[in-house]
Amino acid sequence: MGDIPLSLIVNFFLFLSVPFVFGAVAKRFKTSPLIGYIIGGIVLGNLFPGFASNIGIKNFAYFGIILLLFTIGLETNFARLFNLKKYIILGGTLQLLLSVAAITVISLVFRFNFLDSFLIGIALSSSSTTIVAKIIQDRGEESSFIGSITMGILLFQDIAFIPFLIIFTSITQNSLSFWSVFVNIIVSVLKAAVIISGLFILGEKIIPVTFNRIARSSRELFDVFIISFIFFVAGFSMLLNIPILIGVFVAGVLLAQTMEHYHIFSEVRPLRDILGVIFFVYIGTNIKLALIVTHLPAILLFTILVVAIKAAIVLGIFLALRFHSRTSFSLAAYLFQIDEDAFILMSSALLNGLVTQQTYLFVITAVLITLTITPVFIKGKDKAYRSIRNFMKKRFPFLENYVSLRIDSNKSPIDELQIKNHVVICGYGRIGGYIGRSLMMADIPYIAIDYNLFIVEKAKKQGVNIIYGDPSDIDILDYAQVDKAIILVLALPEKNIQEAVIMNAKKLNRNIYIIGRVHRQEDQTRMKDLGVNLVVQPEFEASLSIIKKIYLWHGIDKTEIVNKIKRLKIEHGLT
Repeated sequence: MGDIPLSLIVNFFLFLSVPFVFGAVAKRFKTSPLIGYIIGGIVLGNLFPGFASNIGIKNFAYFGIILLLFTIGLETNFARLFNLKKYIILGGTLQLLLSVAAITVISLVFRFNFLDSFLIGIALSSSSTTIVAKIIQDRGEESSFIGSITMGILLFQDIAFIPFLIIFTSITQNSLSFWSVFVNIIVSVLKAAVIISGLFILGEKIIPVTFNRIARSSRELFDVFIISFIFFVAGFSMLLNIPILIGVFVAGVLLAQTMEHYHIFSEVRPLRDILGVIFFVYIGTNIKLALIVTHLPAILLFTILVVAIKAAIVLGIFLALRFHSRTSFSLAAYLFQIDEDAFILMSSALLNGLVTQQTYLFVITAVLITLTITPVFIKGKDKAYRSIRNFMKKRFPFLENYVSLRIDSNKSPIDELQIKNHVVICGYGRIGGYIGRSLMMADIPYIAIDYNLFIVEKAKKQGVNIIYGDPSDIDILDYAQVDKAIILVLALPEKNIQEAVIMNAKKLNRNIYIIGRVHRQEDQTRMKDLGVNLVVQPEFEASLSIIKKIYLWHGIDKTEIVNKIKRLKIEHGLT
């Protein structure tokens, strides 16, 4: 076997080392490394244009996105998504239809012809499953209400990608009449429905049994079979004219129902992470600054209009579905960008001669800009929400009153809050619900606050004293009689909201005892500085419970156990 060419080794070294530097810089500035990877790709693609055309790098990048979508499907909790299907299907359908229509109009304003505008509208209507799912995973929000709704919408959009791609590949220069396009759309939707249904029926019967039998035989064989299965799904998808990305995503979803899906994820994840980086770098190499510099002002304006209208559509849809304004704003922040699938759709249109090279570069540059700014917008969404609400209070009090009294208000089960020496629970999810249930059993008076209308309505039916509203709003805290309460429990996962609750609660009651939760050890000092009396880290408390059981199993004296646990808490900074 011959030696590997030095030029190939240098190419891969530069392709990983340059983005690594930019990723490290982005991490240093507390920004997602994804931005650094894309910027590194832009630098490489413009200084060394041969990188983007390297067939080896192209294949690695594409296999990276295949593995990424496979693992996303593997982690998709369909049972939870089906519980929210009303909002996912209705919200997802409205979002796609309204986005296609609005972006088509925007494209017409920028003097694209009607067919180009319509295709651009379809291509840019979906949001990025790849980037948003990665951010949700990094933030630990997969099982949260907002995370579930977001992933549900993204899943719905991924399924809609099948008829979208069929539309793009079936329209040619010979079938540009309105009637031909309309027929193609109808046929595409029906064909996609049949394909997806067949995959699920076939997969549910065969895949779990096959994987279970191989897992029992040998771990090494099972690992080889996992990768072989991914390649098989990719090839089978091509034979059925299904987009490969959709095929592997559906395969991941089907495998998520098997007993072995945790092992599958652990085996695929390391390879996915490194190839995923190559994919994001490759995205950046596609931006050719020399070709777009003269059109950059128009591209930036077009991008701003597209993301603004998409965010406004998502915000409006979920406000109409009676979601809290904070939840709706968060969903808009998660779904405003453009999906990477736009590269595939626009490339197909370019190959079929439906769009020009200039139109193609115009659109994909807009896509890359939105992907680059997505991590920044998501990170600052809570701060942006507070700033907008504060601005409305100062400049447009009538609009603030409408949001507070009409959108974010709901009749409380307590007509008059004649209560004192009670506990106020901010957030009534899993942790808040357990606390509320225990207080109810002990006849300890309490009031819960949550901005998830569905949690509130369910809790009301169970007789819970709960208020629908934003716990960080001082008026809501005042209504909950925080000034007369003795304990405030922060059962909310969002750090920024927690800080706002603490500061507003202290304004109403300087002596109130505050119990807060944190996920990261470095947040403990911040919580203490703000006036939290007791900081609880759920993961650390769980480890203490396990440690106690291990000590008891080994017959260690209970007094010694208490002393060891106390020492651990001191080392951890929780006492």
